[in-house]
Amino acid sequence: MNLKRLKTLSRTTICIMQLSCFLSLAQTNTDHLKTINTSLFDEILKMDSLLFSAYNNVEVDKYKALISEDIEFFHDKNGLINSKERIIESLKKIAKAKKNTSYTITRKLVKNTLEVHEIPGFGVLETGLHQFIETSEGGKRSITQAKFIHLWKKQNRNWVITKVFSYNHQPVKKKVNPDKKAISLTHKQMDTYTGDYQFAPKFVLTIIREGHKLFGLAQGDKIEIIPYAIHKFLIARDNSKLEFLIDDNDSVIGVEMQTKKGTMKAKKITNK
Repeated sequence: MNLKRLKTLSRTTICIMQLSCFLSLAQTNTDHLKTINTSLFDEILKMDSLLFSAYNNVEVDKYKALISEDIEFFHDKNGLINSKERIIESLKKIAKAKKNTSYTITRKLVKNTLEVHEIPGFGVLETGLHQFIETSEGGKRSITQAKFIHLWKKQNRNWVITKVFSYNHQPVKKKVNPDKKAISLTHKQMDTYTGDYQFAPKFVLTIIREGHKLFGLAQGDKIEIIPYAIHKFLIARDNSKLEFLIDDNDSVIGVEMQTKKGTMKAKKITNK
């Protein structure tokens, strides 16, 4: 491998790492939705809702009925729990804390992140992102987001969860307060920014407008970008800065994103 190719590969690798929180190909989710078994997807979505409705409302018996006797729970902070009894005891502790203190915890599935993959002869693999919103003594509130994998098995016509992987736990930062930072733009001004911006051969950022707001597509999520000056925006998730680049004719030709890891530029390749 020559030096020039090695440098190119290195730049691409760095770009992949830096863009993992924001950039994605919208086509990934589109292809998944085209091939998915809609009926099975709806069934597992319902099971997910039942499982975490029981968790959020601390309904121990309902929660217990949805967990296999040979459950294995892999957690990147707490390690392996391979005892159904221990899992149920943890839920009982939450119930006690909710009853005796002001502590609350609620699990929320992140919209448009759920994927369902059938495992013939066994069951279903469910993947996605979820958040846990905790409120402790004094009203202090925190949100943690994590990736998850659930392995469901159908036993006697009933679904039970046999394996859980919960990993990549990260705190969710507070969003920008638009009332303090935002400026007003017309729909015409906003539409000049919409389109696809290519950071790397396989990494394209898509900017769309919905009503009076602009969003960037990222791994199935829509992350709001908030204007604080002409051509300058804040990314609502972490307050990173996004500046659209213009030419001498005042046409948008690219975008520059400033993050804690550095500055990245992308060329505008299509309009929306």
